[in-house]
This record gives sequence, structure tokens and C-alpha cells, in this order.
Amino acid sequence: MEKPIKLAFSDYATFRFLRAEILYFIGLIFTVIVIARVTMDDPLAAVTLSEMVMSALCFVWIGVFVVGAWGYRVSETIQINRMFRGEIWECWQFSAPEWESQVDAVSNLISPKLEGSEAYSAVINSSIFGAVVAIIMDIIVFFAVKDPMIKKILWLTSGVIFLLFAGAGLFEPLAAKMEADRYRRKALQFREPRVWFGPDGLYHESLGHTSLKELHKVTDQTKSRKAIQFTIEVSSESYDDLVKLRFPVPAGCEERAGNLVRRYRTERLIA
Repeated sequence: MEKPIKLAFSDYATFRFLRAEILYFIGLIFTVIVIARVTMDDPLAAVTLSEMVMSALCFVWIGVFVVGAWGYRVSETIQINRMFRGEIWECWQFSAPEWESQVDAVSNLISPKLEGSEAYSAVINSSIFGAVVAIIMDIIVFFAVKDPMIKKILWLTSGVIFLLFAGAGLFEPLAAKMEADRYRRKALQFREPRVWFGPDGLYHESLGHTSLKELHKVTDQTKSRKAIQFTIEVSSESYDDLVKLRFPVPAGCEERAGNLVRRYRTERLIA
């Protein structure tokens, strides 16, 4: 079966500059520079080297993400090509209203609509925690540190810590909304996407490839949740974890989905 002309890739294979790790690192650089400029007698001479070193580390860190994303992109392309060169067990397609309804449901899970006090709970909780940490730090500095310059630096640091916690709480719902919007744009790039299933993987026309090489279990949930669920093993540097992935079944494809589940059980899990 011919593969789609335009391929979709996972988030791991797509480099996004607004990743939290990069923003955190850039924020750390600016924090160090601001503290140095405020506290040093000769700020221009004092922070030149630190600016160069921190900027270099930032570029290296961004480069690591770029190279990692490129590696995932190459790996997924190879897996997709291998999948379409082999046998395709099943292919189904969603109608536009049905798929939009599925996307809306996932988007609401990523970024639920908050009203009243719930909309401000994250920033309130993180601000309280940041204030407690800053106050404890200020008390320790007041009684334990004698050097005025060090006191000034540590008090400024405690203020930055409070602002970071408050900002994190403020950014949390905004980040969730951005993630939901990003998912929605990606998922709806095809109004009636197709899904192909093969022995070792599946490919969604909007969401990309999912490997099933480490398949542990497959469940037919067409009667209760209109979906089939795969349980696969995902390995990290320190441990292996079993992850459940649920894929919705289009209306009218329930019987085909049941047959597909039985085939995975007999040809992949039992064989």
C-alpha cells in the first residue's frame, strides 16, 4: 500500500524552540547576568566572561535538542518506510465531524477550561510556595551571613526565586493552552485522516508513527470506549515502563477493529 506523500512526525522528531528546558536555561542566563550587573562594582568587566560562557552553553544545549530531533526524524522515517514496504493489516479513515470531535476531547484533557478560583489556583499555590522558600532563605541570610555583599546577592536571589515560582504558576495554564492549540493544529491538518496498521507499528496521517515492536498487550474496547488499546514497553536510561495507548475506532469499523485485535494477539503475542 502506498504511503502518504507528506509524512507526519512525533514531537520527539520535531524540534520546538519553546521547549521548557531551553526557556529555563535562557532564563537562567539572564538571571545570572542581571544579578552580576546589579551587584558588581564593575559590571561590564565582571560579567563579560560569564556572559560568553553561559551563551556558549546555551547554544550547545540548543544544538543537543536539534541533533536529537534530527536523529528521531531519521529513525521514524526509516520505520515508516519499512512499515509501508511490508504488509498492511488494516486501514481505516475518520469522517471530518467524527475526527474533530475526537480532537476536541483530547484538547480539553490537555487544557481543561477553568473557571472562577480554579483559573488562578496554580499561580496562587506556586506563589505561596515561592514566598515560603524566599522567606526561609531571607531569615537564614539575616542571621547566618555577615558579609554585606553576599547578603545583597542572596536577598536578590531569594526575590528571583519567588518571581520564578510565581511566573511558573502563571505560565502553567498558558502553557497547557498552547500545548492544546498546538495539538489541535497538528491533528486537524487532515480533516479526514487515515490510520494504517502493520505487524510492528501503525501510522496516523496526522499524528505520525507509533512503533509496536515492544507490544505487550492489545485490548478491544470498541463496545465501551469505541477504541482499541495497545500496551507497549517504553525504555528509558534508568527503567522500562509499560505505556497504554488508546486509538479511537471510526464508526462502522468496530468489527474490523475486533478482527485486528485478534490478529495482533495470534500473530504477534502468541507466535
